Amino acid sequence: MDCEIRVNLQFPSLNAKKDGVYITGSISSARKKSDPHHFESVSVSSTAYYIGIERQSIWRMDMEILMVLITNTLACIFVVFQLLHVKRHPGVLPFISLLMLVVLTLGHMMLLLLNFEALFLRSQNRQTVLLGSGGWLEVHEVIVRIVTMVAFVLQFRLLQLSWSSRIADHNSQKASWIAEKKAWYVALPLYLAGALISVFVNLGRKNKVVEIAMQSSRLVDIQFSLWGGLRSYAGLILDGFLLPQILRNIFHNSTEKVLSPLFYVGYTLIRLVPHAYDLYRAHNYVPDFDGSYIYADHKADFYSTAWDVSIPLGCILFAAILYFQQRFGGRCFLPRRFRELEVYEKVPAVDGEE
Repeated sequence: MDCEIRVNLQFPSLNAKKDGVYITGSISSARKKSDPHHFESVSVSSTAYYIGIERQSIWRMDMEILMVLITNTLACIFVVFQLLHVKRHPGVLPFISLLMLVVLTLGHMMLLLLNFEALFLRSQNRQTVLLGSGGWLEVHEVIVRIVTMVAFVLQFRLLQLSWSSRIADHNSQKASWIAEKKAWYVALPLYLAGALISVFVNLGRKNKVVEIAMQSSRLVDIQFSLWGGLRSYAGLILDGFLLPQILRNIFHNSTEKVLSPLFYVGYTLIRLVPHAYDLYRAHNYVPDFDGSYIYADHKADFYSTAWDVSIPLGCILFAAILYFQQRFGGRCFLPRRFRELEVYEKVPAVDGEE
């Protein structure tokens, strides 16, 4: 608690050459020499490691932009496989979960309109300083937006085909509509409950940070918000995009191969890669510029060691359940007494001579 200690440090500039990246200075006492707490001046020196961290961050951002391009391109390819699948088997269109297609379509729209726009606008000035020029970033931003737009259009086309097939033959698809409605009745309350829990958890974390900041008398940049919590939860819904299709298969007990394996397995892998990368990043990079995360951004999804393990396990479980449903029936994993439940429709009797 000695306030009469003078610390004088001189830091190198950010654009310093390799030979000038040292911190130099001294620590001295402002007390009189007769004071028992007086001590002689001490010279200090250290290496300014933040130059290396900056270069490492630039390389990491390059790789993350490349990963965004690759995953969005793969998303386009996987949707094309599903479109080819329904073209060869048009009879499966009424059995595709509309809620699942809505979730995926809104997910691409959210990436297109919110995530990248907010990210680049928020950190454009900082990244321009890091990269030395904004042109490189602008070019890749345009490419990312184009690929995301293509994925959105393809996904919307799949949604439109599925919806049109049901409207065209509504009367013969009553059982399909009933199963779809039941899936909505189950999934929407689950989504709503999860959203409320996410909001309360974020509010609790915010209050805790405020309390710690007040106790420590430090200025803390609190970035928790209701919108941020909902965006994070939207990412969690996308991770479990197969849930509506699984529920629909249960209620309809269909054995149709509705989804192409390349589609649902590929999309599952796309949702797994960010969490695997986050685990790698946590062990190989120093947390430096928090706003520079482009891929697997902590502010846009659930990322921690626990989430990075539990979410991939849940995604793999959903993919496995769907595989067995399309092979053995929608209720294949339920107890036997629930497998044979069928819904019978009343049909008008036709009088006639025997």
